[in-house]
Amino acid sequence: MLLAQVESNQIAIIIIIAAILWLAFILVTLYHLSRNSNMLFPVKVLWFIIILFAPFIGSIAYLVWGKNRRF
Repeated sequence: MLLAQVESNQIAIIIIIAAILWLAFILVTLYHLSRNSNMLFPVKVLWFIIILFAPFIGSIAYLVWGKNRRF
């Protein structure tokens, strides 16, 4: 019984750490988006909407394709 409880606690800690890292990743992406002066405001709004509705994929897409592009 004790072994199952320890595994459950470890799984909970791993989930919490993953959630914190995921949230930090999205916040860093949104911060970079807000500070990007090469992008026009409508394009920033579009990226924000993409990141809002598909946070993980939208963040990765922005960092790969939109980060250094001039729109």
